[in-house]
Amino acid sequence: MHDNDRFLELAQAPDARLDDLLALARTRYDVSFDTAHLGGLDVELLQIADLNAHIDTLMERAAATRQKLTLPFWAKLWPSSLPLAMLALRLKPAPGDSFLETGAGLGLCGLAAAIRGFETVITDIEPEALLFIRASILKNGLEGKARAARLDIAGGSLGRRFTVIAASEALYIPELHAPLITLFQEHLEDAPGAQIVLSCDRCREAMPFFAKAQQDYRIQRTETTCRTDAGESQTCVLYRMLRRTDA
Repeated sequence: MHDNDRFLELAQAPDARLDDLLALARTRYDVSFDTAHLGGLDVELLQIADLNAHIDTLMERAAATRQKLTLPFWAKLWPSSLPLAMLALRLKPAPGDSFLETGAGLGLCGLAAAIRGFETVITDIEPEALLFIRASILKNGLEGKARAARLDIAGGSLGRRFTVIAASEALYIPELHAPLITLFQEHLEDAPGAQIVLSCDRCREAMPFFAKAQQDYRIQRTETTCRTDAGESQTCVLYRMLRRTDA
């Protein structure tokens, strides 16, 4: 079995144990749980222990072998994911409300939604990301409230709809804008209050995406401040999208 297949299989196995997930993760990475502080709530996230050092190693290896360098963007806790997770905590789910995080990376927003009371599916295309997400689900005692699932923004489907769909830093690849809108159309419930919430650094707003999306959605934009890994302030943008009733 290919290594990525092992990661995917264990990430989605109903009886997976945290120790088994960590053991598999450590065959490829030095990992540890770090705490994300969301106001008065702490969320434990499995992360690569020293991501910068890991990236340096990847760069050296690629240079030595002249192979293409693939960076693990999924493994970084992007600053804009923090205000999106805080937004998820402010939502008030009714019984049966569901939450989808797509392109989740480490899955912070989906974990926050599960803590808030949503029935949550946290998705990414990378098997490694899903393994890390599943480990965080177990670490935070959210088994039964959240699950990890593979979803390809470019053309995948879960075959169901959700009350809320969330994504952080999902707009930096222009070729994925149209597929992302299709994903939203196919997965968002057709019900009052169903919404899409997005976040990004202000420098990655991707205005052509929102110009297209506004044909079918009413869009609210809010700026907020978030902190980089170095503790510096930067401006992040939150978007809330609701279906147009006149579309």
